[in-house]
Amino acid sequence: MLGWLRDIDRWFVAEVLPHAPAYRAKAAYFCGRDDADDLVQEAYARVLETPDYRRIVTPRGFVLTIIHNLALERLRRANVVRIDLLASMDMLDVADPAPDAFALAAGRSEMQRLLDLIDALPAQCARVLHMRKIRGMPPVAIAEALSISVSTVEKHIAKGLALITKARRDDEAQMEEVCPAVPTSRNIMST
Repeated sequence: MLGWLRDIDRWFVAEVLPHAPAYRAKAAYFCGRDDADDLVQEAYARVLETPDYRRIVTPRGFVLTIIHNLALERLRRANVVRIDLLASMDMLDVADPAPDAFALAAGRSEMQRLLDLIDALPAQCARVLHMRKIRGMPPVAIAEALSISVSTVEKHIAKGLALITKARRDDEAQMEEVCPAVPTSRNIMST
């Protein structure tokens, strides 16, 4: 009677469809009841496009993973996210690309330390390095602005970077003396 069904259709009816309530529940959790059926239908379409469907060991888990990925995809593309769906965002494992408070504070501190090191350089060297590294000016523009040759600009940059590198190494060595490394259990055991 169902001779017109393909092998994948028979597999789909036997292995995938019996779990439809679980798929709808998962989809509703991620995108709300209104869009759950659309998400499930889209997942079904992806399953039916799978060329190696026979190699799928757990069809239920496979479809649930597709639903999860589709929900993530929709969330990324959405211009407006409903407030009631924000609670489920934690379950989607979407990492916030913005730096955290510690990274911001550390970055500001590091930038201030770099500016202090530049200010401690000889005047012309500091001017050149500030124009190049902070303002992002090309060496030719710096040479024109300061009425010096490009070669001199490059020498000031090299000298400034060498002095800053040395100062940073000295700071790190001084910190090691003030705050020596705490021995770990491996260090204690080997002595």
